[in-house]
Amino acid sequence: MTTPATPAALAAAVVRTDPAAGTAAVIAPYDGGVPYPRAFARHGWRTVAVVPERRLRPPAYQSSPVPVGYTGTVVHRGVRQTVKALRALGVSAVVAGSSGGIELAERIAWQLGLPGADPACSPLRYDRGAQADRLARAGIPALRGIRTTSPADAVAWARTRPGPGYLLAPAATGTPVDPVECGDERQINTAWPAMRHAAVQHSGSAHLVLSERPSRLQYTVNTATRPDPDGRPEHVVTDLWADVHTGDGRLDRTDLLPPGSPPAQTLALRTIRALDALGVVCGPVTTRLAYGADEELLVMCALAAPVVTPADEALRAATGRNRAADALGAWIPPAAGARCTPAPSGQHIVRVHLRPAAGIAPWLGAVLRSLPTVVAASEIRTPGAPVSAEAVLSSSEPRAIERDYRVIRALEHHG
Repeated sequence: MTTPATPAALAAAVVRTDPAAGTAAVIAPYDGGVPYPRAFARHGWRTVAVVPERRLRPPAYQSSPVPVGYTGTVVHRGVRQTVKALRALGVSAVVAGSSGGIELAERIAWQLGLPGADPACSPLRYDRGAQADRLARAGIPALRGIRTTSPADAVAWARTRPGPGYLLAPAATGTPVDPVECGDERQINTAWPAMRHAAVQHSGSAHLVLSERPSRLQYTVNTATRPDPDGRPEHVVTDLWADVHTGDGRLDRTDLLPPGSPPAQTLALRTIRALDALGVVCGPVTTRLAYGADEELLVMCALAAPVVTPADEALRAATGRNRAADALGAWIPPAAGARCTPAPSGQHIVRVHLRPAAGIAPWLGAVLRSLPTVVAASEIRTPGAPVSAEAVLSSSEPRAIERDYRVIRALEHHG
């Protein structure tokens, strides 16, 4: 068996990879939303989907079909067999295709001697509880909380830290369910069963994290990490967003932040420090931040897996950033002398988060798409869907966006 390389050697291996002839293994691409096959194919690379067999998947994905667009599929039944199959296929990069694929991708990459983070600490790339502990030890402010399967332990922790409220979420980031705000222990106990069920369904783990409630204004920072010529991780911020919540804690809208805006530099520096502390060495990461009660910028969580949204195409048109292409730089080195130079167009982008729980009329989707600044809209989901749909607004005129935003909220109210 191949002797696992050191993290520095793994990072440096990216630089030596031949970009003209490669095969990438994409681990657990459950939702099929990330266009990795198409993105890799543009560089002449093949992609192989590694799909865990049914018994190894979280319940929500046990009936997921084999993803399309890949040149081959390997059914994962055990690490040894999968590594043997991928080695025979000449795989030269291993990529997590979803949050559920992070740990397995790192284990497989380690066994193949390919670029990837240390699998001994994989939870640092997807588990809120593990991340908070590591960040605290590194002196990076993070949300204080408790990771547990026991609602009694969570309530006991909350009693020791009285405050205006708490946030209950699955320990595993990337779980498609919105965190729930709880004002007291009664609300914690009420929200616990549904949150536990969602966590088990989508991650296979019953662990939840109860933390202090951050401010309503939160931030999302997307990054792509690749090794520099010396093999050290180089983190590139691709886009920053301000997430605005309503008074009752619902996600209302997400606004693209210009790179030169006042919070952008602070957010970027705090995110890069967090990525280093969490052992990120290659690939895309989505990091959430917020200000705490004492106005200190806190890291909420990070997810070292690709996140696709309806705003990605608008982002590319507005900034020149293609996040899928940026992520490939972790495994495919750029041509000599080539540099990615985004070309901002001055467009503003706002993602409006719709509220299916209130009930949305079937005709709303068609009306949304007819508004002047709407450039994309996800499918309208049925009432009770765990995660809201969204409409993407883009324009060089902020007032035009605000006008359509108000129209959307009025349509929801009357629809």
